[in-house]
Formats: sequence, structure tokens, C-alpha cells
Amino acid sequence: MTHNEYPRLCGGTFFTLILQDLKQRVGAREHYKGESDGLSDPDVLIGLIEVINSDYARPHKSIKTKVNDFKSCGLSKGEYLPFGKTAEIEEFDKRVRTDYASVLADMAAFVENFLEVGTAPKKDYRLVKALMDLIKQDDSIGKSNDDEFFVTPDGQASTRCQLIQMDKVNLPSFLLGVWHFCCVHRKNNKVGENTYNLWCPANGGGPREYQADMGKDWEMEISFYDVENIGKEQDADERAEVIDHPKPEDNTYRIPGEPQLGQFLANPKTNVHYGTGDIYSDIETLTINKNYYGGKGE
Repeated sequence: MTHNEYPRLCGGTFFTLILQDLKQRVGAREHYKGESDGLSDPDVLIGLIEVINSDYARPHKSIKTKVNDFKSCGLSKGEYLPFGKTAEIEEFDKRVRTDYASVLADMAAFVENFLEVGTAPKKDYRLVKALMDLIKQDDSIGKSNDDEFFVTPDGQASTRCQLIQMDKVNLPSFLLGVWHFCCVHRKNNKVGENTYNLWCPANGGGPREYQADMGKDWEMEISFYDVENIGKEQDADERAEVIDHPKPEDNTYRIPGEPQLGQFLANPKTNVHYGTGDIYSDIETLTINKNYYGGKGE
């Protein structure tokens, strides 16, 4: 892969797009008084690093230059930046694969602390669309079996093809999956240098503003995920499979979400097919056996 290929997803280009969805900054008066809004580029990158390593010790010296170099894809790692083949990245990868709920909570905290969500400008929508567009256009992704994205709340891996076909995502898990991909599978951050230069043209030494329109024509819906409810939807699905016991005065078994079976129990032994599978009822033994060969569950 050469630096001239465009576009490329890596830590720097991911970070550049993240910065387009920051909460509103404080005014000049607050800066004049020396107050910090906690939304500077170093603050945001440190927030992402803390998703990798919750025990990261914030530097006592300025790392603005290193952060700028990382954002512009001029460097891949360095002092205070635990990227590349490091213990931090290896443990981050392990946590995503084995303790997804925990690391997802860390990304949800990052989203709440730094990103603008649910407001009129729809910056969150624009961010996800831009990342989708970038992943679709980056033809270097998907050439390796290791190119997987953990972008769903259940922690399951998705391929590039599956990801770009999603029409509904949740923000924290989506960002976690893409950030994990950048850290684990794009250790060479310099591959995004040309992408950054095209997105943020040089400005005679002044701030380089993002001028690209990634995701502009991408249509999709975004749902948001409450970390505290991890697993509750699955529990509800499991409860829906429980068969209610019949009341003494009622010979009808009821299976939640399925047709009532009272009419079948009038015959002591009945074999019925109704679309999702066979239901065998035996009134003498008061049993119902379901054989789902085309429905949900077993």
C-alpha cells in the first residue's frame, strides 16, 4: 500500500472525522480567562486513548504537536501515544473480543463527554455517514480475513460488506468497532497521509479546516444504545419463548406470539403445520412439542 492511495481509513482519518462532531466549544471570553472546555484536539485524542486503556496517565506536558502529527497521519506512534504493536493495543483487542460490554461502556462515556448527539445539525448522523462512506471507498479493507469490525452491541464481528449494508446502527458500538479496527489493523497511520491532505488542504501555516464531503449522499438511520440495558432485549426474547401453564378451567395452552392452540387440543393427538413449524399436541400427557425448522428458536 502506498501513501498515494485514496481514501484510507486509519487512526488519523478516523480522528479527523471525530473532530467534526464535537460539542459546541466555549467562547473567546472563556478562553481569555484561561478556562478550558475540555474539547481541544489533545483532550479528544486522550479520550479515545482512554477507551483503549482506562488507566492511561494523562501527560503533564503539552502533546499538541504529537496530536497534530497523528491527526495529519505524519506519525503512527510515539511518546504518550500508545499505538502500534504495544501491550495497550494487544489488551484492547483482547477486551473487545472477550469483554465487549465493558469496553463498550468506555466508548459510550467518550460519546457522552465529547460528541454532539441528537441536536438539530445532526452531526452524529454526518459522522457515521462519513465513516461508512470512507470504509466503502477504501478498497484496501476486506482483502484480509482479519479485517473485521465489532460494530454491533452484541460484540459480533462484521465484514466490510456487512457493515456498509447496515441501514441502522448504534453510535457507541459503531465507533468502537471502527476505532478498534484502526488501532489493531491499521498500525501504519501514515497510509492516510494523502487522504488527510485532500480533506484538509494546507492553509499557509494556519489551521487546516476539514473541507471534504464524505457521506454527503449516504442515507441511513441511526439508533442509540443505552449501555445499562446490555442483554435485556435478549432476556425479553428468551422470556417470550416460555409456554404459560394452563389454568384449571381452561384447556388452552398459549404460546406468546403464536396462534392459540385450544382448537387443536380438542383432539387428544393432533399434528399441525402452520408456517413456522410443526406443533404436536397430546392432551393425555399435557405436552406440546414444537419443531421449528423455519421459525425463530428451537
